[in-house]
Amino acid sequence: MMRSITYSLFAVLLLIGGCKEISPDLTFGPPSGLNDRVVVVEEFTGAQCVFCPPGAEELENLLSLYQDNMIAISIHTGFFATPIPNKSKYDFRTTDGDALEGILGIPDKGYPSAIINRKEFPGEGSLHSVKTAWAGYIGQELADEAVFGLTLGTTWDPGTRALRADVNAIARENVSGPLRITLLITESGIVDYQKDIRYGEVPEYVHKHVLRDVISNSVEGDVVATGIVTAGQSLDYAVNYTLPAEWKSEKCEVVAFISDGNSRYIYQAGHAKVE
Repeated sequence: MMRSITYSLFAVLLLIGGCKEISPDLTFGPPSGLNDRVVVVEEFTGAQCVFCPPGAEELENLLSLYQDNMIAISIHTGFFATPIPNKSKYDFRTTDGDALEGILGIPDKGYPSAIINRKEFPGEGSLHSVKTAWAGYIGQELADEAVFGLTLGTTWDPGTRALRADVNAIARENVSGPLRITLLITESGIVDYQKDIRYGEVPEYVHKHVLRDVISNSVEGDVVATGIVTAGQSLDYAVNYTLPAEWKSEKCEVVAFISDGNSRYIYQAGHAKVE
């Protein structure tokens, strides 16, 4: 897809949680007292992964719990992401998804596994974590105040399918660079075959949060600052993109996050509908 990107840095104006797992109560709705921190959960999945549908249900439970404080991205990559022969209508694998697997590591916990804010938690031994640990790690990350405020706006032209995404991140404390901003697109509501340990093959399974494309220049995000960013300093970043005709714009979402350019740790994120 054709894209153009601009970004600028101008002045206007980690605390790591403990290793104790926090189990949220999924019965009584979102917890009180959450700040504006937004956590990114990158799930590795595939149409031939029989244990992935229960993982997807866990993600939906957590999204219902944390709502706008959580973003889910489902990355279809690896052996289990191979379409089901003679049955799958779509191939959800992408070059960007494969690249992310290479950067973040092959899911050594099996499928489904997820990466929370691209952070390695004590005892995991890798960035990946198993389904039973997701809730606790998300809770740990949400317990910390966000060191950036981040806003994301989209402009959509249905006639030309031209999309513009504008990101603004403002540091709330001094943060050492390099810093990267990543923009990507996910799509939900895609009906296709999925293997399921409980039901065999499900012909009309609804796939959600499917990674469609990383629309920043680099799959790791583009560098927007190299030195120390001081409290009150603002980072602006924008992308122009043409949405492919086969994607349903009303089901697509733009995701943005700012991360440490060395460790890849995600400081803050945001998301917005295409239309």
